[in-house]
Amino acid sequence: MLYYRDKGKGKVIVFLHGFLENSRMWRFFQNNLSKKYRVITIDLPGHGRSSKKTNEVNRMEDMSKKVNNVLEHLKIDDVIIIGHSMGGYVALAFADLYKYKVSGLGLFYSTSLPDDEIKKEQRLKAAEVVVKNPKEFFRLSIPNLFAPDNVPLMQSEIKTAISWAKHASLTGISAALKGMRLRKDRTDVLRNLDKPILLILGKYDTAIKNSELINKLEGTDHLSIFEISTGHMGALEAPEECLEIMEFWLNQNFN
Repeated sequence: MLYYRDKGKGKVIVFLHGFLENSRMWRFFQNNLSKKYRVITIDLPGHGRSSKKTNEVNRMEDMSKKVNNVLEHLKIDDVIIIGHSMGGYVALAFADLYKYKVSGLGLFYSTSLPDDEIKKEQRLKAAEVVVKNPKEFFRLSIPNLFAPDNVPLMQSEIKTAISWAKHASLTGISAALKGMRLRKDRTDVLRNLDKPILLILGKYDTAIKNSELINKLEGTDHLSIFEISTGHMGALEAPEECLEIMEFWLNQNFN
């Protein structure tokens, strides 16, 4: 069973963290949204307080099944599911496998598009490098997720992100990288979901191809897109603005 934190009452929101993160990244959002909703945050396999034992490859489908195990344990069958980056890939896989359980889907600095060949090669190299020298990998890779202008101003937030990464197992990190490179295009999942969909994107996010994603989703019903002046780490770069967007979308669609 994955580690989870369950707070509040009402309509259920499930938050899934990104690569090198854990459920702590959602603490600000959970504390605020749990005043009106039941908010569940989950540590994905190999991350945070979930088991360090993991498969050699953690496919998005496999992780989504483990998320479903948590929900079955809690006897929950209707959720709004929101994922950051890798968590968004898992949320999409969940919506693909358990569409009947999803009443809303949020991609938080994430995409339905698969890796291109260059990105696939980069993930394989990263899977090798992180096992050999994790501290250096974290030190070099995590600041690049922030908008360039924010890096000198947000050293404390960068240290926070690095501290999250240290709670992931090296096998879990490697397995997640290998799983992300194998994920398929799930743009059709978004097009066919017929439920409210939220996209929060960063104007300076180099990890997500915003314009390509938006073009692919043109004409999709029930889609709300917000692009703000951050890099990939909106939960640390602009938490209040991101929360405000989420609350607006939730109020518009679920009240």
